[in-house]
Amino acid sequence: MRARANTLFTLGLAAGLAMLTLWLERAVNAPGASRPDPSLHSPDFIVERFTATTLDRAGRPEWKLIARRMAHFPDDDTTELEEPRLLQLPGEGPPVRVTAERGTVTKDGDEVRLYGNVVVIREAEGARAELRMETTYLQVFPKEERAVTPEAVLITEGRSRLTGVGMEYNNKTRKFTLKARVTATLDRAAPG
Repeated sequence: MRARANTLFTLGLAAGLAMLTLWLERAVNAPGASRPDPSLHSPDFIVERFTATTLDRAGRPEWKLIARRMAHFPDDDTTELEEPRLLQLPGEGPPVRVTAERGTVTKDGDEVRLYGNVVVIREAEGARAELRMETTYLQVFPKEERAVTPEAVLITEGRSRLTGVGMEYNNKTRKFTLKARVTATLDRAAPG
């Protein structure tokens, strides 16, 4: 008798949720339903303290995006992030961490713009020291594994230091280019 009551309760709850979902869909999509005013840049939803993970073809985590707050704006289909943290977990090589004060993600997710105290860290691996890049603005193109900035950049690896203005980095080729006012202090000491 008790098992049957639990089954009936579960079925009733599922049916109630299905009806609520159907009602919400019709209320939102009704011809007279209020739509967001496209002239206003107002969020249609906000998520606090979230984590999103993308998986590679084998089902292993490839990227993680963590933020204190996320707000989606329907007028231009962008997403704004407070305190974003991106973590790239490559199949080979050390993880790469990217942090900033705020960020914006385009509607298709092909571009992430990071603003304020942007720090990129490739963790140390074997004899290679940690690589750290600091700037005030960074555009990241995750699918292309590319990042660019027109701003001043400081790059450190161990005791070596490189500065410049304007940078392009291609993670696939592991090459970066500094555009102007480049200075360097290189530590040629052999790893101990």
